[in-house]
Amino acid sequence: MVAYSLKAFTEKNHKCSKGMLLSFLDVEAKEPMISDIIIFLNCSNIGEEIELTDHFIIRENDVEVLILNETTEMFALNREERRVRIDVDVLLFVLNQKMSYGLDQVKTILKTHKL
Repeated sequence: MVAYSLKAFTEKNHKCSKGMLLSFLDVEAKEPMISDIIIFLNCSNIGEEIELTDHFIIRENDVEVLILNETTEMFALNREERRVRIDVDVLLFVLNQKMSYGLDQVKTILKTHKL
């Protein structure tokens, strides 16, 4: 299991990013899209991106991806507030938690500072 500190997440992201991550999980982490996301996370190269229903995932480096909301990117004044930078292994863990236990479990993890 991935051990992850919320402190690392909050250092990389704006405080609004938790909501963005939950939005991404709610909208995108469903069958059949979850398979495409997992394949992308495991097989993509730096700079590659995948367009989903309402979000993009861009491979930033060997260990990190950037998640963007398409609508927010067009209209937000401060886009950094609405982006999520997250390690691939942590995102895979969170996706597994969401698919296994539901979005409420992920919300609980975020609230208890363990992701």
